Amino acid sequence: QERAAFARAQRAPGIASDAQRARRRVLDVLFWPLVYWNDPDDYEELVAGEHIHPGVLDALDIDGRDVCDIGAGAGRFTLVAARRARRVVAVDIVTPLLTRLARNVRAAAVHNVEIRRGPFTALPLADRSVDVAVACSSFTRHAPHGGDAALAEAERIVRPGGDVVVIWPQQPAWLRARGFTYIALRGNESLRFRDAQTAQRLCARYYSAAAARWVAEHGRADVPYRVLGVSPPNDLCVKRIGVEPVTPSRSRGTRGTRRTSTGSAPRGRG
Repeated sequence: QERAAFARAQRAPGIASDAQRARRRVLDVLFWPLVYWNDPDDYEELVAGEHIHPGVLDALDIDGRDVCDIGAGAGRFTLVAARRARRVVAVDIVTPLLTRLARNVRAAAVHNVEIRRGPFTALPLADRSVDVAVACSSFTRHAPHGGDAALAEAERIVRPGGDVVVIWPQQPAWLRARGFTYIALRGNESLRFRDAQTAQRLCARYYSAAAARWVAEHGRADVPYRVLGVSPPNDLCVKRIGVEPVTPSRSRGTRGTRRTSTGSAPRGRG
C-alpha cells in the first residue's frame, strides 16, 4: 500500500515538469527510511529472504579481521561476518532496526559484535580502525544512505591495505567511476520468503501486483528475482585502500616500494 501510494503521488499533476521530477526524487529517497522507522518488522521479514550469494562472502577478506557493517539494519551481514571476523562493528541510524539487531545478536550467541548508532556520513569510528568496511544492500548514490560523502567516510575508517565493499550495489557504474572493481556471480536466482502467504503479502506491498499474482498462481514461497523485477544479490563492488609508501632504509641502501590504490578485488583466501 505504501509503495502504491508513493507511485500515485509520483503520477499526480505538478506545477511543472521540474517540480514533478523534484517530487519524485524526494519520494524515492523517503520511501525506505519511512519503512525502516515505521514498519521494521515488515522490513526484517522482507530482507530475511534476500540471501546473499555465498560466493560474495568467500570473495571478502574478513577472516580474523576487524569489520564495519555500514547500514547494518537487523544484522543480515553482521551475523554472517561475525562467524569469521575478529570483530564486527555494526552501525545504523535507525533505532528500531538497532533494537532488532541487538536481539538477533543475542539470539545468535555471538560475542564479537559492537552495535553503534550513526549515519553513513558520520560513522562513529576512529580513522583507520577497521580492515574492511561493508555496506550490504544499503548504499545508494545519494544521501542519506550514500553519495561521495559516505564513500569518503567509509574510506576514512579503513586501514591501508583494507577494502571498502558494497554488496548488491544499485549503481555499479557509479562505483566503478570511483575506483571500485565490479564482481558478479551466478546462481541464487530466487528470493525465499517464510511461506507463500508471506510472499504474496510482501510482494504486493513492496514489489508489484504482478509479482503478488504470480505467487498466488504458483503457491510458492520462493519467488524468482526476474518476477520481482530486480537483480539478484549476487554481486559486489570492491575498492582496495592504498598502502602508504615504505620509507627507504638509508642504512641498507635499499629502495623503498610504493603500493597504490588500484581498485582491485579483495585478496584471495589461502
